[in-house]
Amino acid sequence: MKTTILIPTDFTIESLNLFKKAAQSVESESVNIVFLHCVHLSDSITELLFFSKKELIKSLVNPDFQDACKIICNKYASRINSTRIEIFNGTTQSAFNNFIEGNMIDEIITPENYSLQLVNKRSFDPMPFIQHASVPVKTVAWPNTAGVPEKNQLAELFFSQHKF
Repeated sequence: MKTTILIPTDFTIESLNLFKKAAQSVESESVNIVFLHCVHLSDSITELLFFSKKELIKSLVNPDFQDACKIICNKYASRINSTRIEIFNGTTQSAFNNFIEGNMIDEIITPENYSLQLVNKRSFDPMPFIQHASVPVKTVAWPNTAGVPEKNQLAELFFSQHKF
């Protein structure tokens, strides 16, 4: 049985260090990775009629993030079965628990002292829901990277000195 790991993301290169850690920690079987971004839905009926999850994801994901994901997937190809991006737009803990159950999440990996950036005006922080999740949550130490020249660039994934 394959393990499915949920990783919250703000679509920055720095947030992919959690993905890298998940890939490195896998020992026996390959894993499925689900990137989570939380966005409130609009109140506008017109916007809801034309809402497309695919278009929303396309607007949030930048090319550097995609390239970095491909690099990590290629480097750890034997350990990573699949990756996908999911949007959560619920407002209650039970909606989040249903999201976890529906996506068959076995574990969540979060940063210890890194706060996700809100990349969209409707984005919100998933940490309050994650803290009360119905599955195990692993926290990864996150050193301060202020002033790092590679910050939010592809090189950061390979030259960062994150201690896991």
